Amino acid sequence: MKEFLWKTFVKDYENYKDPEVRGRYTKLTGTLGIIVNSVLCVIKIVMGFMIHSIAVVADGIHDMVDSLAATVTLAASVISRKPADKSHPYGHARAEYIASLVVSAIILIVGYQLLRSSIGKCIHPEPTEFSWLMVGFLIFAVLLKGAQALFTIATGKHIDSLPVIAAGTDNRNDVISTIIIIMGMLLNHFAGVNIDGYLGCLVSLFILYTGVQLIRETIGPLLGSAPDKETVDKMRQIILSNPDILGVHDIAIYNYGPGRTFATFHAVVDSRRDLMSTHASIDQVERELMDNLNINAAGHMDPIDVDDPLRIKAESLIAEIVEDIDGVEGFHDVRIVQGEKHPHVIFDIVMEPGAKADKEKIRQTLTEAIHDKDDSYHVIINFDQSYI
Repeated sequence: MKEFLWKTFVKDYENYKDPEVRGRYTKLTGTLGIIVNSVLCVIKIVMGFMIHSIAVVADGIHDMVDSLAATVTLAASVISRKPADKSHPYGHARAEYIASLVVSAIILIVGYQLLRSSIGKCIHPEPTEFSWLMVGFLIFAVLLKGAQALFTIATGKHIDSLPVIAAGTDNRNDVISTIIIIMGMLLNHFAGVNIDGYLGCLVSLFILYTGVQLIRETIGPLLGSAPDKETVDKMRQIILSNPDILGVHDIAIYNYGPGRTFATFHAVVDSRRDLMSTHASIDQVERELMDNLNINAAGHMDPIDVDDPLRIKAESLIAEIVEDIDGVEGFHDVRIVQGEKHPHVIFDIVMEPGAKADKEKIRQTLTEAIHDKDDSYHVIINFDQSYI
């Protein structure tokens, strides 16, 4: 069914990495969400007041929040597709993340107000009226919202859109809360146990939980979360598939919103090769990264003397020592510079993210260990941090 809807309503649906096509997917899920949630919202709130059920009213307001979230997501989709300008040279794609925060704030406010009303209903309970028509409608709402949730989440994962996935997740939570309300109505009708206020509290807590989860998922990309391993592995594979590149390190990926990814990398190359030819190879890799991963990348050349015996010996020594040092992820850029009396071995140590190890102690440990094996080297160590 989802493929049928994509083909029917999304022009050029297979090219989902294109920002314009992503916008059409978002418009489809957003429009569907506004229509479905608005209809359910009005009916639930009206019928909830008619049968004096704060739980049903809360469920209707939850639908209203979903409809509002879909509206904000649609607006953010339009803004995110605006081209780059002087004030925003990286584009406006992060508007989707800002929209998620706005929706989260609205969800938290609504959830808090509903929780207050529901607690009041728990303290001062009112009898609720049972209606098989209401039960039937809520079952229909469960089926409708369940289908919408599955479709929205699938679409969000398909186009890698956090706001769309969040909207679908919220719809799924709404299905759970509606099922609980149906069970409470049946319990009240057949057993005479009135838990309407408590069910209202439960729905309110669902709403608050959704808001908190959405904030947590949105803050990560805004602060600069680590890229997923699959993207890094594919990027390495493309870079190293070029025969002129002997190794790669210092990969950094910058996310400026869905479809707006930039990256830098250092490519190890043979210093004896023609400079223009090597530069052309780096350019080719940059184009392949854009074509295959939609990543705007810039490569830096790190030339090495492949056959230098001193460099090979130093690299072997460092590799043997580094693997036993806590907090060190690896090393690179080993090069030998001849001094007046001793050769200088210069290299970079890569620290693990969040490592609290003492860099000066690591520098001392490495220097002493290298001198124990060969005291002819003058050791110069630079420190890097991994960003992937």
